[in-house]
Amino acid sequence: MGKRGKGFTRPLVLVAVVVAICAGGCWDRREINELSFFSSAAFDLEGQERVLTVEYIKPSPAGGGGEGGGRETLPQRQAIIDSEKGATFLEAGRQGALGMPRRAYLAHAAAILIGEEMARYGIKEVLEHIDRIPEFRRTTLILLTRGPARDEVIMAQSGLEKNLGREITGLHKWVQVSGYGFIPNVNHVFYDLSGEAGSTVLPVLELAPQPYPPLLGRGGTAGGTGGATAPKAETLLTARLNGAGLFYRDKLVAWLNAEQTRGWSWVRNKVKNAVLTLSDQNGSLVSLNITDSRAKTEVEYRDGLIRGNIKVKVEGNLLEEQGYQDFTKEEAVKYLEEQAAARIRAEITEALRAAQKAGTDVFGFAGALHRRYPKVWRQVENNWRDEFQRLPVTIEIEAKLRRTGMTGRPLKPGGGS
Repeated sequence: MGKRGKGFTRPLVLVAVVVAICAGGCWDRREINELSFFSSAAFDLEGQERVLTVEYIKPSPAGGGGEGGGRETLPQRQAIIDSEKGATFLEAGRQGALGMPRRAYLAHAAAILIGEEMARYGIKEVLEHIDRIPEFRRTTLILLTRGPARDEVIMAQSGLEKNLGREITGLHKWVQVSGYGFIPNVNHVFYDLSGEAGSTVLPVLELAPQPYPPLLGRGGTAGGTGGATAPKAETLLTARLNGAGLFYRDKLVAWLNAEQTRGWSWVRNKVKNAVLTLSDQNGSLVSLNITDSRAKTEVEYRDGLIRGNIKVKVEGNLLEEQGYQDFTKEEAVKYLEEQAAARIRAEITEALRAAQKAGTDVFGFAGALHRRYPKVWRQVENNWRDEFQRLPVTIEIEAKLRRTGMTGRPLKPGGGS
């Protein structure tokens, strides 16, 4: 190769080396053993200070292994808790970094809890905080607490899962079989608050005592008599849903109890399954398992008056009977269907009454009016909260009993008619 060829090759080699260094694909890598994974977080307001409490997933000890040594106590969450204060939530989070030997990784966050004081003040800045940080996802679940949310994060004990974030994820997946529970994600809340009514509903997470079975072989002595006593059950505080909070714009304005929450859920198609405990014609209790529920919210404008209408159709199976009602008879089935419709109508009525009192249209009437009568909507949109509070609403329920389990007739021990 001549001198001219060598002079042309050297710059190419230099460029190739620079490209290899800069474009190796690992310039922004983050080693997993240098990250702390964010599981759940609580956002609270204390006076003028913002309080951010974070649950990080505690890494498993190298080489695995359990507690060992026969010193088993109440189950311990696989989590590390950090709680910091600041003028903003971001500032509080950076305070936490002063004591965290790993970089916080937020993309796996399962749940966000908002404390009552923060919710009454307004959740806008919490939503802004979540939405502006690229690692957070709008699919993160969001809930409300009565009192400080920090307490729930700190005091929750494990039931079946190893941290609170996983507990809430499990609740989100399975709680809808009761009809009483639902958990929205951040995107749902953004959608609701930016809608015509500017209202939303957040479920309430609370801690409930649950018995924890004693460890076999562990017992004390009674009063110095030397006799062994049976070990006592201890108590866990585990997470559960109980009711919901009503929000107008971004502020908490009222609460719904469990029945009112299910009343709202019927209308908003949040009920996947539900159990209705009803009376048969003889006054004995039966349990109806709702297997399908569909609802529609409509509005009608006539003679200068806006009217609302809620239609709900449900189907279910009879799965438990305490008495001796023969459900092979048509009148018995019809009576039970009427009882089911009446129960659902009562729950919806109570939820509607609470929402109208608070002026929070969480049933979707505003959107229905906007879609069907846009000119009328433009006339009332600035005063919709007052319009909703005096909106007359009719509720139509159609309930069908499809099956009665494995038998139509009840068991009669000893026979007889």
